[in-house]
Amino acid sequence: MAAAAWKVYSEAKKYLLTADLDLNAGAVMMGLFKASSNASTFTLSTGASVTVPCSLGLITQKKTLGSVTVTAGASAKVIRFDCADVVFTASTASAFSVLYAVIYVSGGKALAWSKLSTSGFSVTATNTLTVSINASGIFELTGGVT
Repeated sequence: MAAAAWKVYSEAKKYLLTADLDLNAGAVMMGLFKASSNASTFTLSTGASVTVPCSLGLITQKKTLGSVTVTAGASAKVIRFDCADVVFTASTASAFSVLYAVIYVSGGKALAWSKLSTSGFSVTATNTLTVSINASGIFELTGGVT
């Protein structure tokens, strides 16, 4: 499933600028959250403050992002944060009402969220959900002069 555009939490923007959010300090994680979650509230500041995670049969409710990169984007004025696609697997039960994916630093700050569909959906037992990251990455920081 292709993730919609990632939306960076307001607090994460501040933390990036004040060096309080270090994307190299800990494991960067992605979790799945239900439609009734507060994941789309822009003022959230920590991964733990996001409510109603998915459960019911997911082997893991969260995954460490693989192949995390911070690279130059389309020009020298652009820095891109990117990672590999993330695969979640349902085990013996289905996960219901999945709607959001949230990226956060393990035990720390919430970074960004994406709405995966227009409404909650299920991942039935023994099936997988792949969150496909856009070719342009999760987010880009732009500006400045070269």
